[in-house]
Amino acid sequence: MLRFFLLAASTLFLSCFALGQSKPTPDLFPENLLQISATQAFSKYVFVVDKSLKKLMVYERDGESIRKVEEMDADIGKNRGPKEKQDDRATPEGIYFFQTKKTPPEIPFNVYGKMAFTLDYPNLFDRKDGKTGYGIWLHSVPDNVPLTRGSRGCVVVRNDNITKLEKYISLKQTPILIFDHIKYVTMEEHNKIRDEKARFLKEWVTAWESKDMDRYLSFYDKSFTAPGGFNFKSWKRHKQKLKNLYSMIQVKLAQPFLLVHNDEMIIKTLQKYVSDRHTDYGIKVIYARLIDGHYKIIREEWTPAKETGESITSTNSQAMRDSSLSRN
Repeated sequence: MLRFFLLAASTLFLSCFALGQSKPTPDLFPENLLQISATQAFSKYVFVVDKSLKKLMVYERDGESIRKVEEMDADIGKNRGPKEKQDDRATPEGIYFFQTKKTPPEIPFNVYGKMAFTLDYPNLFDRKDGKTGYGIWLHSVPDNVPLTRGSRGCVVVRNDNITKLEKYISLKQTPILIFDHIKYVTMEEHNKIRDEKARFLKEWVTAWESKDMDRYLSFYDKSFTAPGGFNFKSWKRHKQKLKNLYSMIQVKLAQPFLLVHNDEMIIKTLQKYVSDRHTDYGIKVIYARLIDGHYKIIREEWTPAKETGESITSTNSQAMRDSSLSRN
């Protein structure tokens, strides 16, 4: 039986603040969902930026709930709207991950203060949309520099705050979601959106396990890609081959990490794949986009992991990844 934890509503509810208010509003919840997994393979924290309020917030997994642990003022790009091209001085909007840490003398203190963290802009969604530019960071500024001057597109905080934020960042793992403004909805509306995301994953797994190829492939966009040079057509041939090879397939997902930004969704989950001829365990990352009212998977990635969720890092990891991809 598929252990599908995405439906656990208690893990979805954030400590919410209504737009423009500074006091908790427990009757409202973010329209864009956020779930932080309990596995050590994923980050315990997620950063959220509201550009309209110039606020940066950090949410933490707290048992089966999520709570806000930091909120601070932040500066953004001089120009409004999402970043579209190089030198437009706008801050991008989307789901990004911290990549590297920089400190003086690698970076000038008079410009970036004590510390900076690079982001992976442009991400997969940005590149598909033809967005350009680079060098988008979360960084600090010296105390004598106004936090209201407007950046070249980066998210900027005070020196003392970047020191606070450092402890929440795991490079390559911790996400930062940047919104023009964060919308809040009632519990009923929130639950409806949550159930839609849960249904997408559950139906995808059901189609995969039942080997219903038409239904399974309907979850994929024609622009789909995967490591190993797969596109939609070669992925279809690959899955058809496995359907004929295996008499049974079982897919178990647990501990999902769900990130949503408008029509974009990233799901990170631990996946156990079982067939009559092969079993493996790994981290599955799904990139999906809302197209004509339905989520479509535009990319999948898989890396081997232990059942504890700990990533396998050995000289044989690439071979294991390639071998497993050819099976599942």
